[in-house]
Amino acid sequence: MTIRDQMKLFCTCLCRQDELYAAAARRRGLSFHTLITLYALDQDEGSTQSQLARAWLIPKQTLNTVVKELERQGYVSLCAGKDQKEKRVFLTPEGRDFAADSLRELYAMEDRAVAAVGPERFREMVEANRAFTEAFAQEVRNGSRK
Repeated sequence: MTIRDQMKLFCTCLCRQDELYAAAARRRGLSFHTLITLYALDQDEGSTQSQLARAWLIPKQTLNTVVKELERQGYVSLCAGKDQKEKRVFLTPEGRDFAADSLRELYAMEDRAVAAVGPERFREMVEANRAFTEAFAQEVRNGSRK
């Protein structure tokens, strides 16, 4: 298999995983971005919206819309950080319950998928993917080298 064939398979797997997360969100009656925002807050609660957007690759405007809706529903609260302009996002007690309920099935599916491929193989995949991502980011930053 050539590098191009491997890259095609790699990229289609990444796209398929995004679609699977979107399908999991729909099963819960949520949008993809709402599910990913809850996932991000479950992992990185207290981050600013800019930090969440950057770390989780959620467009800032989309994240802001989702956070405002979650705040309206009483699931998140915004607290001033170092800068009054930039607010940190926290799940409220109701939000923690909502996130736990929304993520429980997803986390169980992820856990079963990891078990199916094996924890060691999964760890190796994560490390290889992280290394590739860092190397590719370096190439993108450096631009074309003809």
